[in-house]
Amino acid sequence: MKHKLLLQAKLSVLCLHFFAGCVFVSKNPKQPQEHVLQKQRERKLKQYINSHLSKAANIAFSQNGLVYFTELGAEETVKKMRLDLFSEPEIFASLPEWISPVDNTEPRAEGLRVDDQGRVLIAESGTGKLLRMTPDARKLEVLADSYDGYRFTTVKDLAIGQGDDLFVSSPFSATVYRIRPKEGFVGILNDDLVRVEGICISPDGKRLVAAEPDASRVVVFDIPEDLIPVESWTLVDFSPTGLEPKGLAFDNNGLLHVGLGGNQEVRVFDLEEGRQLEVFDSGDDANVLRYFEDYLYVAGGKGVRRFPFK
Repeated sequence: MKHKLLLQAKLSVLCLHFFAGCVFVSKNPKQPQEHVLQKQRERKLKQYINSHLSKAANIAFSQNGLVYFTELGAEETVKKMRLDLFSEPEIFASLPEWISPVDNTEPRAEGLRVDDQGRVLIAESGTGKLLRMTPDARKLEVLADSYDGYRFTTVKDLAIGQGDDLFVSSPFSATVYRIRPKEGFVGILNDDLVRVEGICISPDGKRLVAAEPDASRVVVFDIPEDLIPVESWTLVDFSPTGLEPKGLAFDNNGLLHVGLGGNQEVRVFDLEEGRQLEVFDSGDDANVLRYFEDYLYVAGGKGVRRFPFK
């Protein structure tokens, strides 16, 4: 009787192990399958970006996933597409249809941003204008083209601040302008820079960061509530090495990414502590940086590359 009970106990244990193993085997294949599908989608998206953004000179993202871009040698045309739908690019706006040449210079879309209403903001460098176009591309507004009676010599990049605040960089006049379209206000944030190019706003909206490639430095402005000019303070000085910062972007954690143009590097800084945290190879020129949905997009050289940052 004892031997019979012992045998039954052993059989019960074996059955438990068998069924546990069956459950284990039946659940595990789902995880690798999801991983494989994710890898396949990433590979498809990379091919899609390489195919359609191989000549992208500038990019911007809307909140609903549209990407707007210009191409090298064809900066007068802004195109758009949907990354998540793998849609074919289409023309969003052809600036010569809206803007007349100035001094035989055709309009060119240099900087691009999209506001929370889906309107596309364009730093138009050919004739020196800050433009805003409705999402359906049926209405174009000239938000600013001059200061104190003098036409902007050119504009390079733009940034969207809090409320109605917009900022635009003008390299040749070494100025960052502050613009409030509803008030019709155009003023100066600072006019003591050296060929300022890329600009961006901190996530809390309280600071503007500017890249000065000729001076090899990145500077920061504390944006005042009053509409008055302010001095900058230097976040990083690359002058001993001659590195030229160009593209700028903040990620969701408030870390600043600085693209070093032809040096093909991106460096990551903690703005509050003023120190460098990381440096990585951008794969090509890092002239324009944009952060969207946990990825850093880098444009310059041969198109666009993207890097995961959470």
